[in-house]
Amino acid sequence: MINLRLNEERLRALAALAVDQALSLGDVAVSATARIGGGMRVTVAQGTADKALRDLTQSLVVTVYQQGRMGTASTSSLEEAAIRRAAAEAVATAGRVAPDPDAGLADPATLAHDTPLPELASPSGLTVAELSEMAFTVDAAACGSIVPPGVGIRVAEAGVASSDGRVALATSAGFCRSFSFSQHGLWAMVKAEQDGQSAIDIAQSMERRFQSLDSVERVAAKAVERAVSQLGARSLPTQRASMLFDARIASALLGDVVGALGGMAQHRRTSLFQDSVGTQIAPDHVDLLEDPFLPYGLASGAYDREGVAGQQRAVIEAGVVRGYFLDSRSARRLSMRSTGNADGPWNLRFTSRNPAEDRAALCARMGRGLLVTQFNGGATDPVTGNWTRAAGGFWVEDGVPTFPVSGITVGGNLRDMIGGIVAIGSDLYRQGAFQTGSILIHDLQIGGAP
Repeated sequence: MINLRLNEERLRALAALAVDQALSLGDVAVSATARIGGGMRVTVAQGTADKALRDLTQSLVVTVYQQGRMGTASTSSLEEAAIRRAAAEAVATAGRVAPDPDAGLADPATLAHDTPLPELASPSGLTVAELSEMAFTVDAAACGSIVPPGVGIRVAEAGVASSDGRVALATSAGFCRSFSFSQHGLWAMVKAEQDGQSAIDIAQSMERRFQSLDSVERVAAKAVERAVSQLGARSLPTQRASMLFDARIASALLGDVVGALGGMAQHRRTSLFQDSVGTQIAPDHVDLLEDPFLPYGLASGAYDREGVAGQQRAVIEAGVVRGYFLDSRSARRLSMRSTGNADGPWNLRFTSRNPAEDRAALCARMGRGLLVTQFNGGATDPVTGNWTRAAGGFWVEDGVPTFPVSGITVGGNLRDMIGGIVAIGSDLYRQGAFQTGSILIHDLQIGGAP
């Protein structure tokens, strides 16, 4: 793996230098973030090398607050002279912008001076040659898959990536901490063809520990299976039906909920779940749990970019909203306290208290309806909750998927959809910060053939 020449101690010193330099230039409050990262990414297609990218990035960002005015400057050089210039630019910029009474550093009482840092770093130790060999193996596994007669398989891209980094944050409130992290990925994108029809899909695995990635064979097989299963897709007549949202795409629903519970949406009064703390928005078997401290979690950490500690909490408990996702500015505007979510949500898990059922069991429970496995664009109105997506999937009869579906839209009102969740499956799938199983909802709209 790339040798990152700056250790955490040196990064902290550089961030502190930026803070001290800005303080020397005026009566200001300051935060500075120094970052360095390195990674390798290798892609192949149909047995031919496509790209091999090896990079090293570094940056320092200085933010200055002066009587409600905020100025920011950055540099890609971590030389001390460049850092001093960036600090001076940030101070100068702050003097030229309109004031915001809610802008400023985080409340000192919220800072994560001694909050335990979860494990985030696990370098792979692999070379470019070793990563290339793995990428070719993914490609070969996909190309060599057994498929039905008459079906052709092409690998659009097979790839492997591995990266490491370090970040330090210092503020004029006396906060100064750093951490190291790793992130690794393995993926395959496959195109299936038969009788003039084609379908493309992807399978991937992302982890902070390389050894935790899915196997090459599993990733390749998933990509091939998903692409082949879509061949012969057809539309449906316009109708209302039950829908089971596959775990792989169900996080899109969760993302809309998180957005509606965000501090800025609440402050601007552009949320379909406005002023919802203490309000029932989901059935009483539904929980949304947040955990910043999950070891090697993709959205784990001891503090956000403001230095505020995250917390283990139930954002939704038994269907009732217990809190929002707040940074310091939105918290001040709502007369509340930051929840340490300046970088977005920490690891979220959307679960049901009912007995666990996998996707097949949920299909059986649905009986007749649409298993949605793809979203291909669409929109959510954040105020009204009107929700529409172009989609694809499988029509289910007697609890069994019978044929693939494409060229349709699915829609409803997100408030009604979340309030009408029948079940959340045990087939948990993690997409970044979000983890959920398949979600079953009755009586939604399908827009298809007349």
